[in-house]
Amino acid sequence: MNKLLIALIAGVFASVAAAQTAAPAATTKEKQADVKATTGAAAASTTGAQTAKEAAANTAKSKEVPKMSTAEKKTLAKDATKSDANPNNSAGTAATAKEQAANTAKSKTEPKANTDLKTKDGQKALEKELQQKSKNQ
Repeated sequence: MNKLLIALIAGVFASVAAAQTAAPAATTKEKQADVKATTGAAAASTTGAQTAKEAAANTAKSKEVPKMSTAEKKTLAKDATKSDANPNNSAGTAATAKEQAANTAKSKTEPKANTDLKTKDGQKALEKELQQKSKNQ
């Protein structure tokens, strides 16, 4: 029995040692094919010089577009301010100001929420309420 166990253990060690041997090295032709494929892929992608040429061409195209004058820019800004003060209110800035004033007045008439939490008694009451809810669950 001991000889059988020793033979079994020796067989396991031999198989592990065989599994750890290095893979066969690639042949020179295989290495050359890998290098050729990598070089071809790099050549197909754009180089820095090509990118610089494209950037220069794009810049030249963008300079051909006529620019807006200062007066045109001011007019555009005024129009945008008039119409976009409040997108939900098409009447302009005066109507928006009135709407804001009405909203402020309305909010001041409503009571503030959770004012009792600012006092120690209110905080204790809230704490007790939360503890009771956690016990009930």
